[in-house]
Formats: sequence, structure tokens, C-alpha cells
Amino acid sequence: MAPKQFVKATLAVCAAGIIVLAGMQLRPLKVHADERGSDQSLAEIGLRIAPVELNLTDKDPTLVGLGSFIVNAQADCNGCHTSSPTGAEYGSNNNPFLLPPFNRKPWKVVAQYYLGGGQSFGPAGAGVSSGPYYAGPGNGPLVISRNLTPDHTGLPEGGHTLKQFLDIMRTGHDYDQLHLNCGGSVTTNCVDAPTNGAVLQVMPWPAFNNMTDYQLTAIWTYLSTIPCIANTDSPYPNLVNVCP
Repeated sequence: MAPKQFVKATLAVCAAGIIVLAGMQLRPLKVHADERGSDQSLAEIGLRIAPVELNLTDKDPTLVGLGSFIVNAQADCNGCHTSSPTGAEYGSNNNPFLLPPFNRKPWKVVAQYYLGGGQSFGPAGAGVSSGPYYAGPGNGPLVISRNLTPDHTGLPEGGHTLKQFLDIMRTGHDYDQLHLNCGGSVTTNCVDAPTNGAVLQVMPWPAFNNMTDYQLTAIWTYLSTIPCIANTDSPYPNLVNVCP
């Protein structure tokens, strides 16, 4: 075979191989129906694993169930927003991290404290703190997880509207203004730059920002169905909630 003919033949074989590979890449993956993760199937799981009794009056069960799935099976919101006197979200009698045995599924959080807030994550940064927020000289106020349960209005997270909730999850906007930056008239319970006291610290809202409005609405709707936790004896104003 002449050199030119050999080159042409080689190119033809390579081109055919590329076409075959491209076809393989474009071929749709086969996924079992139960692996597609439709909203309905996820909602069914969410309703089943909710650790507390839900008030579904005038609520869309699919929306509530999807919110429960995100909160309890994906985001582990109770990991930060549930705090019991023992410090364990599961309590001492149902803790999957204690041995033995390792066969206590399904694990349930302590219902009476579920998403009532109260965990401390240390100071937000350098700054000034006092009272229940005191974190030591030179430190800003302690970051305490918020109460996510509904208040007497029925709105979750202590009375935030859906519009406010979407804003919180998209931008980290702290409507409670608990840890503002020090300066001017703000001299206590404040943080120094570069920490931004206007936004929630520790809370992973930058990740939640990637979720759709429908998914965030599902979370908000689910949180409106869980029991209210008052925490009226808490020294932290952001945890006190007025129940119906």
C-alpha cells in the first residue's frame, strides 16, 4: 500500500472509532425507575422518616414530604439545629455512634428538641461579646443555631415568611441582626471585619443557594408542619419562640 493510501486508511479507521465512541457517550444511561428520584417517590420517603408528628392541614403532602426528605435525609438540618441536654441529637438511648450494637435503625432524633436550635459553634470571629453570647475577651459573640420550628403564626423559623426564607437561603441575610459588625452605636455582641455580621455565619446557605425555588419552598413548607418548640427558658433571645 502506498504511503498516501496508508495514511488515508488510518485516518478513516480513527474517524470511525471517534464516531463509535461519540455514539457511546451520547447513548442515554439506563436507570431503574426507582432510582430516578422523582418528587413523589422522595416525598413518600420523607413522610415516612419524619421524626415528629406533622400537621398536614391545608398542606400539599408531596411538598411536605419532599421537604422532609431534604431536611432529614440529605441536609441533616437536625445535626446543627437539634440540641438535647445531653448534647446528642439522638439522645443517649438511640445514638447510632455508640457501641454496641450497631443495629438500631431507624434512628430517631429526640422529638421534644427537634429543630429547636441551641447548639453553639463558638465565636463568629474577633469582636466584642457580652451576656449569654460571651465567648471570651477579644472574641465576637457565640454563634448559636436558630430555632427552625413554627411560632404562633404558623410560619417556620420563628415567623419568617416564604419570601424571607428564600432570601435567607439565597443570601444568608440575618433578619434577627444578632451579630452585626462593630462600629458606631454597635458596641456589644458584634464582630470585626472581615467577618460579615449581616449574614448568617456557619449556616451553609451558600450551598443551599444552588437549590431550586421549589426545593426551598418544600423545606419551608415542611418546617411549617412540625411541632412548635418554645424554648422560653433559653438565655438566647434568638431561640425563644412563642407557640400557639
